[in-house]
Amino acid sequence: MSTAAKTDPLRNPSYPQRVHIQERAQWQAVLTNWEEKIAAAKTSFEATGKGSAYLLHQMTGARDQIAEMAARLPMEVGHMYEEDKHTLEQAVQSLERLFKKWQG
Repeated sequence: MSTAAKTDPLRNPSYPQRVHIQERAQWQAVLTNWEEKIAAAKTSFEATGKGSAYLLHQMTGARDQIAEMAARLPMEVGHMYEEDKHTLEQAVQSLERLFKKWQG
């Protein structure tokens, strides 16, 4: 009698299992939130001329980082997940600093 566990023929046992798939909505919500804030800042800038085009460009760059990480994070595993999450957190912190400059 074999004591070997049954294996799923559709799943490669050496390939890491995706454990963060359920986080997709969470990261998408972070992205959507910042996209809305940036769009409002851009609209305000275009209407009033108050603010800085340079800051808007920096905001867009940070938003692009969030978008890339929000797309990658649900599929990442292990240390790659931690690195991408750290990058997303840094982009959020950057946007928070940029908005303080924008408002001040």
